[in-house]
Amino acid sequence: MIGSQNNSYGIPLSLREWLVCIFATLTLVFTAWSLGGYKTWALHLLFAGGMGTFLASVLPMPRSWNGYDQQHGNLKNFKRLILQPFFWAGLCFLFYILIQYINPSIVQVLGEKSWWVEPMTPPLGSNVPSSVKADYGTMNALRTFVIQASAISLACGILVGIQRRKSALIILWSFVTSGVTMGFVAILQKLSKTWEILWFIECSSPYPKLWGTFVYRNQGAAFLLLVLLITALLYFFYYLDSTAKLKKSGPHFLCFFFVFLLSGSIWLSLSRGGIILGSLLVAIFCIFTFWFHLIAIIRGGSFRLFGLILGFLISYGIFIAQFSNWEEAEQRVEHLEEIIYNIESYDRTLSSLATWDMAQSRITYGWGAGSFRYIFPIYQKEYDSIWYHSFDSKKGWLGRKSYLYAHNDWLQFLAEYGIVGCLFLGGMLMCLAFATIKLFFFIKSVGCLMFCGIFLIFIHNFVDFIFSSPAYWVAYWGSLFLILKLFELKNKASKVLQ
Repeated sequence: MIGSQNNSYGIPLSLREWLVCIFATLTLVFTAWSLGGYKTWALHLLFAGGMGTFLASVLPMPRSWNGYDQQHGNLKNFKRLILQPFFWAGLCFLFYILIQYINPSIVQVLGEKSWWVEPMTPPLGSNVPSSVKADYGTMNALRTFVIQASAISLACGILVGIQRRKSALIILWSFVTSGVTMGFVAILQKLSKTWEILWFIECSSPYPKLWGTFVYRNQGAAFLLLVLLITALLYFFYYLDSTAKLKKSGPHFLCFFFVFLLSGSIWLSLSRGGIILGSLLVAIFCIFTFWFHLIAIIRGGSFRLFGLILGFLISYGIFIAQFSNWEEAEQRVEHLEEIIYNIESYDRTLSSLATWDMAQSRITYGWGAGSFRYIFPIYQKEYDSIWYHSFDSKKGWLGRKSYLYAHNDWLQFLAEYGIVGCLFLGGMLMCLAFATIKLFFFIKSVGCLMFCGIFLIFIHNFVDFIFSSPAYWVAYWGSLFLILKLFELKNKASKVLQ
C-alpha cells in the first residue's frame, strides 16, 4: 500500500483535472483584481470562470482525459456531483432566485431626475416568491442569480473536479500569491497617496476610501482577511507535512511571512472591523504556531527557529510603527469610541433596524433577490438620521442619504430571500460547517483555526456588506472549499499509509 501511494505521486494529472485547475485558478486569481466584481464585465468573467470550472468537472470527456489513475470518469464525476449536499442546496437556491426573477410584483419606474416603485400583477401569482423588475446593469434578481451561480458553480467544480493535492495546491498558491500581491499594491498606493485604483483607474465613488482594487476599504480589508485565513491554514498544512518527514524547512516559512504581510496591509487600511478581526485571527494563528513549536522544542527541537520567528515578529512591529498614520488611526479610534457610546443612534444600527422592518413585511419569501436598494427607502424614511444627510440648527434636516446595501449582510439576506430562501442559503453554509467539523476531527488545532476564521468573517458581516461584493462571494466559497478539500485529500492519503 505504501509503495502504491508513493508511486501515485509520479502519476500525472489527468487532462480533465488540469482543465478544472486552470479555470479555478484563473477565477480565484481574478477575484483580487476584478474591482470587487461590481462591473458587469467583471461579473461575467467571474461567471465564465465558475461555469468553466463546473463544466470541466462534469461534462463527458474521452476516457484518456480522465487520467491513468482513474480518479475521474464520466459516470464517476456525475455520481460525485449528485452526492454533494452543497450541489443540491445551491441548485435549490438558484431555482428559488429564478422564480423570484420571473415573477416580479413591483416595478421600478424611471423619471427624468428620480425614480420610484409601483406594484404590478405578478405573472405567477402573489403566493409565489417575487422580486422587483429593474435594470440588470444596476441590480435585479437576474444579476443576483449570475452572482450566486458564479460562486456555486466554482465551488461544485472544485468539490467534484479536484481529486489530487497537487492541483489543489496550484490553485491555492495562485490565489494566495494574487491576494498578497494585491495587499502589497494597496500599501504602495497608500504610500504614494493616490486615489486611483492601480494608479490609473478612476474611483467611481464620490467619497473614495479604496484599498487595493476595492473601492470600499472595508471590503478590501475583508478580502485580505480571507486570504490571511487561507494562508494560515496552508502554513499548518506544510508545517505538519515537514514535521512528519523530519524536514527543517519548507514552504510554511513563506506562508508565515505572507500572514504578516497581509495583516500589515489590513492594519494600514484603517478599516476598524478589518483591524480588530484581523488582529484576533493573527493572535489565534500565533498561539497555535507557538504551541506547535513549543512542543517541538520539548521533544528535542532547536530553539533557533523559535528565535527566528520571534525576531521576525519584532521586525514586523517596527515596520507597522514606522509606516502607520497614527494621527488618522487616532481619529478612527475616537470615532469608534463615539459609536460605542451612541450605539443606539449609530447609522448602521438604524439601517439594520430599518432592514429588519423591511424583512418583517415579507418574512416568508422576501422582497426578491437584488431588491434592497429599491424597497429600503420605504422603511428608511421612518428614521430621520439615516433618511436625511445632515441636520442644521437653522434650516433643519438637509439632503438625503442613499443606501445600496444594508451594512448587515444577514438582515439583507432575510429581507431579500425571506425565510424560505435563507433555508437554502443556510443549507449551503451548513455544508461548509460540516466539512470544517470533519477537519476538526482530523487535526483539531487546524479545524479550530478554521472555525475561528469563519466565525470572525460572520461577525464582520453583521456590521458591513462584505458578501455583497461578487468577487468576495466567489472567493469565499471557492477558497474555503478548496482548502478543506486539500486537508480531506491529505486525510485520505494518511489513512492509506497507515
